[in-house]
Amino acid sequence: MITAIRLFMKNDTMNLLRLRSLVTILFVLTFANLPINAFAYAQVSQQQIEQFQKLPLAQQEQIAKSMGVDLNSIKGQLSTGGLEEEIKNTETFPRGTQFDAEGEPMLDAEGEPILSEQEKAKIKARAESDELQPFGYDVFANAPQTFAPMMDIAIPANYIIGPGDKISIQVFGKEKEELELQVNRQGQVIFPAHGPFTVSGLSFNEMKRLLTARIKEKIIGVDVVIGMSSLRSMRVFVLGDAYKPGPYTLSSLSSITHAIFAAGGISDIGSLRTIELKRGGKLVTTLDLYDLLIKGDSSNDVLLQSGDVVFIAPKGNTISVGGEVRRPAIYELSDNENFKDVLAMSGGLLPTAFSKKSRIERYNQDALRTVINVDLTNAKDLAKKAQAGDAVYVMKAAEMFEQSITVIGAVTRPGKYQWQTGQRITDVFPTIDSHLLRSADLNYAIVVREIDIARNIEILQFDLANAVAAPNSKNNLVLQANDKILIFANSIESVDQQVNVNSLAFTQQKLSEKAKELDVKDLPSFSRQRLLMPIIEKLKRQGKAGQPIQLVEADGEVKFPGVYPLAKNARVTDLIAAAGGLTESAYVVRAEVTRNQVVNYKAQQTSVTVSLSAALAGEESDNILLSSKDRLNIHQIPAWSQNNVVELRGEFVFPGKYTVRRGESLADLIAKAGGFTKFAHQEGSVFTRVQLRELEQQNLLKLTADLRTEMASKSMSDKNYSQSYTEVQKMLADMANVEPVGRLVIDLPKVISDKTYDVLLEGGDVLYVPTMKNSINVVGQVQVTSSHIYDVNLSAEDYLAQSGGSKKRADDSRTYIISANGSIKMMDSGNWFTSDAGNHLKPGDTIVVPLDAEYMDNLALWSSVTGIVYNSAVAIAAISGI
Repeated sequence: MITAIRLFMKNDTMNLLRLRSLVTILFVLTFANLPINAFAYAQVSQQQIEQFQKLPLAQQEQIAKSMGVDLNSIKGQLSTGGLEEEIKNTETFPRGTQFDAEGEPMLDAEGEPILSEQEKAKIKARAESDELQPFGYDVFANAPQTFAPMMDIAIPANYIIGPGDKISIQVFGKEKEELELQVNRQGQVIFPAHGPFTVSGLSFNEMKRLLTARIKEKIIGVDVVIGMSSLRSMRVFVLGDAYKPGPYTLSSLSSITHAIFAAGGISDIGSLRTIELKRGGKLVTTLDLYDLLIKGDSSNDVLLQSGDVVFIAPKGNTISVGGEVRRPAIYELSDNENFKDVLAMSGGLLPTAFSKKSRIERYNQDALRTVINVDLTNAKDLAKKAQAGDAVYVMKAAEMFEQSITVIGAVTRPGKYQWQTGQRITDVFPTIDSHLLRSADLNYAIVVREIDIARNIEILQFDLANAVAAPNSKNNLVLQANDKILIFANSIESVDQQVNVNSLAFTQQKLSEKAKELDVKDLPSFSRQRLLMPIIEKLKRQGKAGQPIQLVEADGEVKFPGVYPLAKNARVTDLIAAAGGLTESAYVVRAEVTRNQVVNYKAQQTSVTVSLSAALAGEESDNILLSSKDRLNIHQIPAWSQNNVVELRGEFVFPGKYTVRRGESLADLIAKAGGFTKFAHQEGSVFTRVQLRELEQQNLLKLTADLRTEMASKSMSDKNYSQSYTEVQKMLADMANVEPVGRLVIDLPKVISDKTYDVLLEGGDVLYVPTMKNSINVVGQVQVTSSHIYDVNLSAEDYLAQSGGSKKRADDSRTYIISANGSIKMMDSGNWFTSDAGNHLKPGDTIVVPLDAEYMDNLALWSSVTGIVYNSAVAIAAISGI
């Protein structure tokens, strides 16, 4: 053991104190079986432990072996002791943290502290509430894990030395010595070789100067380094409205705020502004935490002494500050504070604040709430005294812009722009390519201008292309403050084609109904209809007796027919430009302007005929000024028609698409196509038309809705109704899967032979002529749906027998024939099932056996459903076979 100690002393350079420290460590580890940081750390400094760790491993093992200690069992304690344990002991956790029986915080799976149910409810209530919260309490809202003192704090120069402090002294030079001396209860430190020195009551700097001077007097030719190896702890009381009032053990460097933190902060009814420090029953100082939290002033946060009492008084008068301030909250008032002080507490006003009319709600002498307006930018109002219970609300400034213009629509950079006197259109759009989208309409744009204090508007129209090309033209309008410039896109507005909600012929009630059906979000971006809708509504509301509605309408052969704002001094050509210009089919020789006038208190309509060609040429006699509610009707060129395309498919000599003239017949077109091939089955032809397809689709939708209604009615009124949900869904699915064909039943051989029996063609017509099929089809409620070779000697009953006969659910009395050309023939049991009935069947015919309505709970509409399903199926089968 002596050898080990000598090795550790490094050639006898360590003094007796260090040897005693080592023995203490080994004794504790061996016999007391305690961790280093529990007891030995109180006797041995962290520096000495580190010196032991710096020894070579062989020397550490030799010392441990000589003392009968397992080195591996103490390595973890040596590496994790001391300072880290102190830091752990001073950790803090959110208020309401739950602790186990050993004082350790309870954590969830994510390592977050588990809060009490009461604290969870408080946090949830605060999160869901829009109410203002008291200021400053959350800063101190924590719970300490233990009350162990914090030791790793820098020692200030004015720190007062007292009993329990440990002083480290290192002597270098002629003599080398390292000491750690504790101030005893008499306030002295005792040098082993030089006797006692009184240091209690001295500041840290005074103590260093005293000991340095006395040691140098005793030992000549040495340098002295003096520090604090450890600080004394002290016991203080935190009382009053603390979160956890009681006695606490703190570091001797702790201040009032440290004591507040140790007590878990201040309770909800405690004051942040009246915290008293009492020593020996006398008031030492009063701490206002607002000075620390708002101003950063900690001058009154004095250091504590053992036995001090920190008393937190109840909360005083409060004032709430909300709205456009930087720190809205509930603040505690001290005596004689004014609104300037309150504004400083809340961090000042936001740039968006309307401070000239801030609202203060106050209780008067009758305990009734009153409202007072103050100007928080006025020194006189700021000097007014705030009263308990005041609620200050700083309102938000208006979002209106002053001295600006707004650009909306098909531009690259929409938004607000600065307005300047004399500003023109070309100042906003100096070039077209960099400022406008490619879809922008360069021939029609408007300026919306407010004309009075009631914000009534007028419309100015201009040609943007002309304004940019000729800056001196009248189209380069002079702008005024708050003007709005609308640039439209040249897009096709399909909505206008579906529902012309802007027709002036509609009553106000109809307009309202249509407006509800039409969602503005569904309209094309920057389209005329979308951008003009709010302007048109504004002009409608603006109209009254003596002030006609400033709206006009363009109809007929223009690209975008509809209602448009009547621009100032607008003429016929301006309305044409607003409507996107004339279409290709416009009749420019003559157009009509229908005008409403009031004569002798009676409304009269007059019609003015103008020449569009002359108006477009600039002749004022035709390019007349427009008035309120004028309607310009532009006709189509007589006999103008679009190209009508008809298609021939199947067994034609020259099948394909043909452009037909108006009034051309089907027989003429077949002749133009070279007639039929020798394989054509004319009786099985299918002729379809677009209008008939649309009509069939409407009928299908109506029939489906009626069928739903009938089934719902039966299920509620008929107690014996037993239709299963699966069967109902199958019926409705059958209806949904029906594809409208739009078939027009014709007798094609008769069309060719009889000129009086012909079909006038329309665009979109299609004639399908299949290849000759020598078969009879049997479908519906039969055992096997199949096709059979046509035999002139077989009857309908024979074909049904070849398909296995009818099913149990079949309605034999309603069996019918769909001829190849699409016509329907109902079968009579007395006629169709005779031996010569086969003469009535022809190749390509289809025998249909429907379902008995009794199996569908006598649904009246089911017969119509089955007829539509089978008819469509037969037609589609014929077309698909081509």
